[in-house]
Formats: sequence, structure tokens, C-alpha cells
Amino acid sequence: MNHLQTRFACVALMLGVVAACTSNVPPADAALQRIAERTLIRELMDRYGTVHDSGTPEEYADLFTADGEIAAGGGRVLAKGRDALMEQARRDHDRFGDTDANGRWTSIMRHLISNAQIELTGDTTAEGTCYVTTVVKKGDVGPAILSISRYADRYVKAGGEWRIERREIFLEFGNSELAAKLGFGGG
Repeated sequence: MNHLQTRFACVALMLGVVAACTSNVPPADAALQRIAERTLIRELMDRYGTVHDSGTPEEYADLFTADGEIAAGGGRVLAKGRDALMEQARRDHDRFGDTDANGRWTSIMRHLISNAQIELTGDTTAEGTCYVTTVVKKGDVGPAILSISRYADRYVKAGGEWRIERREIFLEFGNSELAAKLGFGGG
């Protein structure tokens, strides 16, 4: 359990104790557990954006189950399994990487996750959606919005950790003129 999970568990426990001591109603353990699980999944959603933009291919693959996959809207699988996910991250680094003023590698993109909706479908399964606004900055171009997409996800909890089992990406709005200017093609 990481530091944030430990702190959240302590706060949840304290709230349960206070509730038990101050009323005749039993503590809402199940409700607190659902809140905790949804919070952990939301952190996973946010971590995806950060890792995609500045993490390693291994960190990227770690966000997914061993057989996790990414698909384009409509179902075409783009990457499935740990090796394919790491290769996808490497391709993204090659396509979307740049060098900052200090000569360090950086992504020209930032994935901003918002409007998360999470539904627990079982003790170790969940589904969720969120929007992702992709902002780019390369040279004198940007910051500018490249696209707004929607992620439709399935999650699995294994070994006490939530992972993405499947992420399907639906492009809602794209700036094709900006994409062409930055050299973004298909693939």
C-alpha cells in the first residue's frame, strides 16, 4: 500500500470510528470502501496522463493488466499485452518527444484528464469514462489544444492494485490543421 492509500485508509477508519461513537447507526463501511475504490481508480486515470507524457515505457505498461489493451474507438486493438504496450509507449516517445532548453527529453503533449465517471461492477472490477484534452507545445507552436477525446475503460483489481484492462479511445474533436502542422499522421 502506498503512502496516499495508507493515509486514505486511516482517514476512512477514523470517520468510521467517529460515526460509530456519535450515533446509533452502524458505520458505513461498505460506502467508505466504495469511495476508497473509486478514488484509487480516479488516481489511476490521472496517473495515465502523467505517465504517458513523462514516464518510461515500463511505467506505462504497469498501468495495465498483463493482457491489457488499448483500442481505437470502434474496437480496433492498437496494443495488447505488456510488450506491445511498452512498444506503443516507445513509439509515442519517438513521435511526440522534443528536447527542452536544458537538452532533456520531454513530451510535446500534456494529457489533461477530466469529467471522470466510475462505476464499480464487482469487488475487483469497474468501468469508467473520462475526457482527455491533449495540449501540445512544440517550438513556437502552442500551447494549443490538439484534441478532446473520451476514454472508455474497464478496470481490474489484482494484488490490491487497480489496473486498466481495456481502454478504448474515442476522438470527440480534433484540430486537423494543427496536427498537420506538427507532422502528426496516422499510426
